[in-house]
Amino acid sequence: RDVFNRLSAVGTFNFAVTADGAELATPPRESGEQLKITMSKDAVQVSFDPTAKSNEFAAEELVVVMKEVAAALAIPIFIHQTHVLRKTLPLGGQADARAFLLNEVVQIPPARLSGWKRGFAGVGLRFVFPPQQVNELSAHDLKIESYLADPTKVFIEDAANFLMPMPTGQWDALKGNLAEVNRFMDDYALALLRGNLTKDV
Repeated sequence: RDVFNRLSAVGTFNFAVTADGAELATPPRESGEQLKITMSKDAVQVSFDPTAKSNEFAAEELVVVMKEVAAALAIPIFIHQTHVLRKTLPLGGQADARAFLLNEVVQIPPARLSGWKRGFAGVGLRFVFPPQQVNELSAHDLKIESYLADPTKVFIEDAANFLMPMPTGQWDALKGNLAEVNRFMDDYALALLRGNLTKDV
């Protein structure tokens, strides 16, 4: 309730009690975009869709919420962060993402699939990257798939875990972690797709 009262000063939220905590949500906008904050006894989850906005906007939106949550609940330190970033990207020339992933990225010979009796709606790859250094403990679970709703698009998801504790107030570190997820997507996922995306991506 304290979090709801503080956030209500900066936006409109609905409040609901759940089995193990509470959920706050803004009313859906015309586009369906909605900000949700779920709190349990040991975690805070913030989810939103900044579709038409920049990465910097997403980071600022996250910091505004986390400042109010940390102040209301007197949280001294965040032990662990997970940032999940999802994007859909159109391929150039109305190409089929399933064929692109099978033929150009993985290059599975057609003979290997000839015995399959059923067609498939999607194709995907998953790469798991463990932490590399003691002072940079981040792990990434990267998925690259054809987008089920539109096979001319590729769906990318990076679930990144940041294992270094972050004292409350070090919001630049929070922004930096979110920026790292974006960079990771560019360095790894887009490296597989570069040259096959439409020019406006």
